[in-house]
Amino acid sequence: MSNAIRRLDSDRMFVSTIERFEKYEFSDDRHSVRIILTTGKAATLEAEASHYVVVCDGEFQVSLKNATHHLSEGCFGSFPGVTQIKGEGRAFVLSSLGYRSPLLAGGPAEEQGRLRYVDGCTTSLLLPPPVRGEPCLNFMHLPRNVSQTMHTHPSLRAGIILSGNGQCKTKKGVLGFHPGTTFFIPPYLPHSFQSNDETLRIAIFHPDSDSGPTHTNHTMLNRTFVGGKSAQFITKLHTTDGAQQ
Repeated sequence: MSNAIRRLDSDRMFVSTIERFEKYEFSDDRHSVRIILTTGKAATLEAEASHYVVVCDGEFQVSLKNATHHLSEGCFGSFPGVTQIKGEGRAFVLSSLGYRSPLLAGGPAEEQGRLRYVDGCTTSLLLPPPVRGEPCLNFMHLPRNVSQTMHTHPSLRAGIILSGNGQCKTKKGVLGFHPGTTFFIPPYLPHSFQSNDETLRIAIFHPDSDSGPTHTNHTMLNRTFVGGKSAQFITKLHTTDGAQQ
């Protein structure tokens, strides 16, 4: 197993099909991430990070704090701190450096997304941000023969093709997609995901978010009523400290 880490460019999209153990990293003035592509050989993930795991195929065991979580095809999870991963198959691991997520696992991802997106695509929030602004893991479904409008994102995107075939068009060329293809898109890079005669199903990590709960706007608070008034608007009742970090 090589410990060499390849730094990803900030001006071009990167794709790689999982064929062996590989490490990559990217950082800018807002986010630092490390990406591992693995075919199952045992690896230990660092303490000062949270690790987002997506299994393309096979089965993996993810262990931390004396508990082991079994992830099979299409399953996913977030694991904070020192974590061991091993198994057989292909998995994508993104470590969000300096961030501590809750421990969550789920899946497999559904066939289509629950939310309407753009250009006929749908999306789902697989692992939501605990608090608005924090990282999340998303799912996207492209029907057959879709060509997205060329667009950008204000922060990096990275993920894996779960099923289907297609490509991503950028100003520097067209990059092929098939199951097990992983990708990294730097901030503000124009791109367009495109499907051909098969649907595309994709898991995508976002390092930030602009929707989700906040300490003063969340379901538990908003749907608590005192004297017929939502506690959201009774600020003297609000807890001011003590939340999990």
